[in-house]
Amino acid sequence: MSNEAISIISPLFNEEENIEQHYHEICSVIKKLKHFNSYEIIMVNDGSSDNSLNILKNLAKQDPNLKIISFTRNFGHEAASSAGLKYASGKVAVLIDADRQDPPELILEFEKEFLNGYHIVYGQRKKRLKETFIKKITSKAFYPIFKWITKVDMPKDTGDFCLLSRKALDAINQLPENNRFVRGLIYWTGLPKKAIFFIRRSRGGGNTKYNYSKLTIFALENIISFSIVPIYFIIFFSLFIIMTCSIGTITALILKLLGFVAITGWTSIIISMLFLFSFTFLFLGILGLYIGKIFQEIKQRPLFLINEKINFEEEIINYSYASNNKFHIRSNL
Repeated sequence: MSNEAISIISPLFNEEENIEQHYHEICSVIKKLKHFNSYEIIMVNDGSSDNSLNILKNLAKQDPNLKIISFTRNFGHEAASSAGLKYASGKVAVLIDADRQDPPELILEFEKEFLNGYHIVYGQRKKRLKETFIKKITSKAFYPIFKWITKVDMPKDTGDFCLLSRKALDAINQLPENNRFVRGLIYWTGLPKKAIFFIRRSRGGGNTKYNYSKLTIFALENIISFSIVPIYFIIFFSLFIIMTCSIGTITALILKLLGFVAITGWTSIIISMLFLFSFTFLFLGILGLYIGKIFQEIKQRPLFLINEKINFEEEIINYSYASNNKFHIRSNL
């Protein structure tokens, strides 16, 4: 067994029903690790409004290796994951959600593949328990679309559940953008990766934080964050419309000069106009999303604000992580 440490990172929001069981499952797995003889568990409280933080504090009193980062408010799952990755001190880090859908025992397989030289070892779902048909279909559709548009080799049926080497961690932590899709950034690095297949369990307790509208927005924002292909689509489609209209105009002029009577068709004209107007508004919406992303980035606001940290060495200091990858420190002394 080496002297290297492993960091287990769990972002959470209103998971009071799952925290204790999730923590004990992780501790049970850590005892079985062959290579890593020290560990830290970093729980990132993303502004929970239930009793999650108090449960975490009680657990942290009993285990100094359980470290807590608590945000001032809810900044979102991506920000919480980014905070955990930024503060991870281990040789490797494992991202795992606190809803107990991902089995912690898979970490043992992650460890084996890491020792075989892989920098990214990820869990790939071969089956999802108790998920709706629509959720399964939309999830399966997202991955090939994302890969086709962004050219990022993100494997299908994957979540954030993965092991990252220190090299992968350092690569991700140096990326400056605020609009972060952590899962996409992991595979954007292009580092050697290996899949471990598993059956995703049903949620331990509570309700999912993502409905269909949130998932749709999530998918659109992440595609736009990684690619400008939609803009090229707008350009080429516009060129196609211009070319089609030009051919139609020239044809109408030739028919007029030859003395042919143009056939009237108000219905087809109105349908065509509605079709073009619909695409115009769609394209304006896509461009608006890109402009919105630029607006968010140029403000240079911190990705998150930390209210308190527990079991870290610098507990009396509040940190905020800014988009320029620097920490702004304010002492409470």
